[in-house]
Amino acid sequence: MKEKVKTNFALVIRDKIEEDMLAGAYAPGEPLDELVLAERYGVSRTPIREAIQLLEVQGLAYRVSRGGAFVAKLSSKDLLALLELLAYQEGLCAMLAARRIAPEAVASLREFVDRCDQAAAQGDVEAYARENMAFHELLYASCRNDFLTREVTILRKRSQLYRRNNFHQPGRMTESAADHRRILEAIEKQDEMAAFRAAVDHIAVAGRSFAEFLMTLPDGFIADTSRAASLPSEET
Repeated sequence: MKEKVKTNFALVIRDKIEEDMLAGAYAPGEPLDELVLAERYGVSRTPIREAIQLLEVQGLAYRVSRGGAFVAKLSSKDLLALLELLAYQEGLCAMLAARRIAPEAVASLREFVDRCDQAAAQGDVEAYARENMAFHELLYASCRNDFLTREVTILRKRSQLYRRNNFHQPGRMTESAADHRRILEAIEKQDEMAAFRAAVDHIAVAGRSFAEFLMTLPDGFIADTSRAASLPSEET
């Protein structure tokens, strides 16, 4: 029982660090100092160490032998590969949702799409990011495949370290909201392939789009080589 309580506490701390990480409090490649984190979250080093290990499993952190732990940092090649895989996983979620989604979930998706439209029209990035996340989480759940939902959620969190500033780019919220509308319309029509294509297209990862995306990232966000920090628990 005591071990279970310790594990649950580590999960709570993991969730807090993850939330701050995805909100931009920690940049890719930034050290995760146990003493600093313990003071910040008001706990001992033990749950911090366990929480970091859990983040490593998710691919949100990595550890260097005798060098400590760091926020995950990808090369441009690895980031492209991650976004490419995320696009097709989201496409599969949308395709299965078109086949399996419950009527009440369709209504909720429509509400999120409407709220995204409103936030985009008002230029409210914070509100848009919130409704965008709600839309995608419901889309994942509506595929009714727990394995896929879990995997795409993990991958999206890894990509979020790099994509959180995306909505600040001119016209990006309006473009994203229009994508949501196309995904929703395909799901409402139970058009599985149209839903798949709309969801894949929602994440632009090729050619000029990817190059422009890289240009929006702050200096230091991309690793110098594909080896650096691309995998959790990597030792060098």
